[in-house]
Amino acid sequence: MLKKRCDGTTSFRALRVYVEAGIFSRTLCYGDGCLRGGVLGSEQVINGVPCRKGSWLWLHPNGMVSSIETVRDAVIEGVPCRSGMRIFFYENGGLMKCNIPAHDIIRGVPLSSDTFLLFHENGMLSAGRLARDIICQGVPCREGKWIGFYDDGSLKRCFLAEDTVRNGVPLAAGCWVCFHRNGAIDSYKLPAETVVHGVSCGEGDVLLFDEKGRLAERVRPHPTEHPG
Repeated sequence: MLKKRCDGTTSFRALRVYVEAGIFSRTLCYGDGCLRGGVLGSEQVINGVPCRKGSWLWLHPNGMVSSIETVRDAVIEGVPCRSGMRIFFYENGGLMKCNIPAHDIIRGVPLSSDTFLLFHENGMLSAGRLARDIICQGVPCREGKWIGFYDDGSLKRCFLAEDTVRNGVPLAAGCWVCFHRNGAIDSYKLPAETVVHGVSCGEGDVLLFDEKGRLAERVRPHPTEHPG
């Protein structure tokens, strides 16, 4: 935690200490005078992680680190984080967002290094792009597409790798589907006309389900308007 004020003599002394010590070569503050961030005047170890000289170190209003850039790849909370990419943290200090240096299994899920990963405040995986097809909690999820989770680890959404059936609803490969925490289907956009729970539904309809997997609402797409 680096909570220092930037106003008055306290701020002046605090900032002089930072600058003279080579920690920051430039600083910014929040409206209440608390330190918001600064440019690192030299390589610094922040929370055990070496951070790059000349990069901005940002802080939350409570003084906890908000984001950093590392000198080299670093393992944070068991997650390998890629250097040269900004790493973000929650106000409680937990890892929020990072990129991984190579395809890897993170929190039990094979994830791609071509984009960032997101985490919940409790450290559970929130979202990432799959490095290969997987069966996740009984659902076939597609490689190269995003997958999302609730903070208890239950599957929240994914693109389907193959046709499947959930709560009596036929789901088509390639489609995006969302789930409730209990695993029941939450929402799904139909790629073609079909009958769902005895209701005739059209292509493009968005189907909403309750936590027992029962069809609760059907949202039809707006008709395409053509100029007269």
